[in-house]
Amino acid sequence: MATDFASRLGRVNARRNGTGVAVLNKSFSFGEDSPLLDSVTQGYLNKTKSKSFQYALVSMQEVDAKYTAISYREAERVAKQLDSGLLRNGKSVTVELQGSLPLNVHLRRVSDVDMLVWPLSFFVYDSYGVAASSYTASTSNAVSEISTLRSESCTILRSAFPAARVDDSGAKCIRMSEGSLLREIDVVPSVLYRTETYQRSNSGDDRGVQIYDKKKYELVTNFPFKVRALINAKEGRTGGGCKKAIRLLKNMKEDADSIIALSSFDIMSLVYSMQDFDLIHQSYHEGRIVASLQNWFFALAHNESYLRTLDAVDGSRKIVQSAADVVAVTQMSEELNMLLLRIAQELQPDVPTSYPAWRAKVEGELLI
Repeated sequence: MATDFASRLGRVNARRNGTGVAVLNKSFSFGEDSPLLDSVTQGYLNKTKSKSFQYALVSMQEVDAKYTAISYREAERVAKQLDSGLLRNGKSVTVELQGSLPLNVHLRRVSDVDMLVWPLSFFVYDSYGVAASSYTASTSNAVSEISTLRSESCTILRSAFPAARVDDSGAKCIRMSEGSLLREIDVVPSVLYRTETYQRSNSGDDRGVQIYDKKKYELVTNFPFKVRALINAKEGRTGGGCKKAIRLLKNMKEDADSIIALSSFDIMSLVYSMQDFDLIHQSYHEGRIVASLQNWFFALAHNESYLRTLDAVDGSRKIVQSAADVVAVTQMSEELNMLLLRIAQELQPDVPTSYPAWRAKVEGELLI
């Protein structure tokens, strides 16, 4: 079945405006006064008649400020209950957001609010760090601290939000939803990790966290603050192109006809691996990002050995961990190929269907 980006435009706009109405039939025509169109989509109607191009351009844009503000407000509600409840138990904690929301690459009605919580009285550290000799070793351990924190947090959250669903069955987090909550919130019990780099720099970006996977019985080390700092730095260097690319790929994953098994972190890492130059654009040339993404993923899909060398944003692992990851990158490449081809056909009906002939012809049309 031919990919229908007009229908996908309906779905992405339904997510953006919160109507819950997705346009799935090909006969629908977007009009200037359509109630399904938010102000961003309306603006792009005036730029191009291509529904596929409208889909790409709208998908790049950030979620509206009101929706984002509500997400932060709901996170603050949960954080206050955790902080005060744990303090009553004699435990001081820090609660901090991680993931898509603080990076402003979240999708409406798709992305959860992801919240770390860790005790102030316990942390792990690199014993070879310059400050290690000043730390006092604990008689406890990370697994015990996280497990206790998780149990206490569950009790507090169930008491504070009696109508909400507090699901403790997940491997790494407590998932909250329903009741008075307007967002799904993942609470991730953890412990702070003072890396060797942090001990030298004393920069919060160099801290890590350890999380306990209770299904695999193992500790997982993450570097969310480093990820946030690096993505924000690339966003600054690319004039906003980095996060537009991430949002587009996340929307394409959500709207694809088949499952594309790329996590949000994988998508951020693949975009982060791009050359800054390929993401820089003038505000009226956003289409350049579509062409750059298509070219990048096409190259990766046809050079597996190079793809397997790429590091995740924080350098903690390779992006590709399995053959399934290679398949997922290839799927995304095919989605981008189809998107650019559809744009080409809608802008120039006589465009050739063979690659790379159609790509070379359409690149100029994307500079709008």
